[in-house]
Amino acid sequence: MTAQIGDIYKYKNKEYSIVAMSSPINFKPEDYGLEPQSRCTACWNGYWCEYHIENDRLLLKNLFMFNSEGNYPLLNGVGVVEQTYHEGTSYKLGEGKPKKVMLEDHMGHREYRDVNLPIKYTGKILVGDGFIRDYYIHMGYQRAWAYNELLEFVFEKGSLIETIDHSDMAEKIRCELKSNDTNIKNERENIVLLIERSFSLDMKDKAWWIK
Repeated sequence: MTAQIGDIYKYKNKEYSIVAMSSPINFKPEDYGLEPQSRCTACWNGYWCEYHIENDRLLLKNLFMFNSEGNYPLLNGVGVVEQTYHEGTSYKLGEGKPKKVMLEDHMGHREYRDVNLPIKYTGKILVGDGFIRDYYIHMGYQRAWAYNELLEFVFEKGSLIETIDHSDMAEKIRCELKSNDTNIKNERENIVLLIERSFSLDMKDKAWWIK
């Protein structure tokens, strides 16, 4: 099992990792004619998103996706970024490819850049920054309390209506775990529970204190 690439949220020019959600976001590539396919164990969905909060509005800014047949239709009028090769040339989909290919960033996933698709999401999204490597688990998504900075974004039809800082709560939980690691030991002993919580982005699994 492998740690999963999570969606990215950019707020006030700072990037945050997805930690939990009160309900799934309503963006599905298939609704736009895209067919994402899993290319590696770190991204079973075959895609991940970069969302930006601009002028208190939630936007799908960039999309990273893989399709084995090179099928990348336009998304909101935007095509995938051109690929560059060792010879110093570039090509667009459908044109001949030089033999020597430059290794891509994004693990072979192609990038839709500056899509700027409005997302009319209603719910809560928990994001983190400053992940503490001591708490890393090599499967699913990381625990909420493993981030130094933990923010909750509350949206109403795509508009940001409230931002709540849970960083103190995360620190409090870490302190409690350091003084008494019984909860972690119990979770590790229950492998099924550990796997379910690791691959979940549900608020009740990742941030039980948020109502």
